[in-house]
Amino acid sequence: MPEQAIEEFDEMFIRYISTGDGNIFTYNSRYPLYMFLNYVIETKGLVVHGSNNSSINIFKPRNSTLFNGKPIKAVFASSDGVWSLFFAVLNRKGYVGSIRNLCLSVTTNKGKQRYYYFSTNNNDSNRWKDGTIYFFSKTLFKQGGIRDEWVCETELEPLAKLTVTPSDFPFLNKVRVHRETESTVKTIIKALFLKI
Repeated sequence: MPEQAIEEFDEMFIRYISTGDGNIFTYNSRYPLYMFLNYVIETKGLVVHGSNNSSINIFKPRNSTLFNGKPIKAVFASSDGVWSLFFAVLNRKGYVGSIRNLCLSVTTNKGKQRYYYFSTNNNDSNRWKDGTIYFFSKTLFKQGGIRDEWVCETELEPLAKLTVTPSDFPFLNKVRVHRETESTVKTIIKALFLKI
């Protein structure tokens, strides 16, 4: 990562996130937003949550299912910026049916390699909308059913909120479309993983 990017990201972290006041901010850098998210996640002890809702001040645990299928009542977050961006900008209002996604990170001798899969059951023109990324301290979370899935089983407040747009999601034009009758395994096997 360029030294200038690191300097910018450190400054944004100090100014907007480290204060922990929950304020909303906008991203202003020539570097892709996902780079900033992954940098602060990996170096500042954070996890992130993507949502269409920009006005959440207190997150409360909800009944859900971990990636491995185990039921849990929790607040979910991720240690991967791209995965959370997908959920921030995918328009969930009125969405009916399944959303299929996968995020895998592998540590290699060249550093962390990330692989993704994203699929929705439609390609409607209103599939995307502006959203928000919420930042949390990782110390409040425990690992979920997969490496980049994190859960907190108590109420908590975000450290900061970041406004995002569909153009911030690097795979906007590579999200697949699946049929509801198709098995999840078949959906994923049909496509190659996306890589950053």
